[in-house]
Amino acid sequence: MSEFPVVQAIPLQSEAIAFRVNGVEVARYNAGWDMFRPYLFPVLGPDGRELTRMGHPHDPITHRHHYSVWVAHHDVDGIDFWSDAPNAGRQVHRNILALEDGPRSAAAKVGIDWIAPNGRRALAEERTYRVTDLPDLERLIDIHLQLTPTEETVTFGPTPFGLLAVRVAKTMCVADGGGQILNSAGALGEAAIFWRRAAWCDYSGPVAPGLWNGIAFFAHPSNRDHPPEWHVRSDGWMGACLSREAERVVEVGETLQARYGLYVHRGTPNEADVVGVYAAYAAAEFAPCTQ
Repeated sequence: MSEFPVVQAIPLQSEAIAFRVNGVEVARYNAGWDMFRPYLFPVLGPDGRELTRMGHPHDPITHRHHYSVWVAHHDVDGIDFWSDAPNAGRQVHRNILALEDGPRSAAAKVGIDWIAPNGRRALAEERTYRVTDLPDLERLIDIHLQLTPTEETVTFGPTPFGLLAVRVAKTMCVADGGGQILNSAGALGEAAIFWRRAAWCDYSGPVAPGLWNGIAFFAHPSNRDHPPEWHVRSDGWMGACLSREAERVVEVGETLQARYGLYVHRGTPNEADVVGVYAAYAAAEFAPCTQ
């Protein structure tokens, strides 16, 4: 008899997907045909607290496009697929392609169309989220992106905005809560990490009195131009840059693939052994969702 599927990906109304461990939701994929793009929210830490937030804590209007954990890019053939501006492109959730439950991990594979303001489908994306349960209620969210031009060559222009981004909870911010940012080179703080290349970047801080949690943002070494440059801020934002200084061209018949991981952990990076967890992540092949 097979092991009980402790980790599950449960489809909900409006194409949302709840990732649950022992019946408790730990992350949710949100989608809808009226949204600018899909995103993950909430993302819960080991102590059951939200580790991400929607929007900038001090600028909720012009930064409302900060959707917790989201995929976006500011220049796709000159089109803004980053903001929520009226003339911005949209990522339209097309369908759920596969769902997988298991004793240690669950996965969801979704189809997303990148639609320009004129209605042209610039990219067809297949995106897979795999949530793995780890000891001590910690988790790893593995995200695999496959973006394929549909009609003509697509150029991702030079920009610091894109491809995967995270907005952490206000209490975890350096500026608001006394949190900390650390990268794989041992650099600490915004000034030391900003635009620097690193294999990972960790943002951790208080989530409740006496409780410290964090999110380690991993870039997989299989990604082109690894390690990436990082766009980080003391106000709670971190992103791995795809094409900050040079454009990235994807021809028809090619697929841009990128893989990132989010290690949701207790304590500081040292206490959570982020170095060791990243080493295991970097050595592992991505497990596709096929069920």
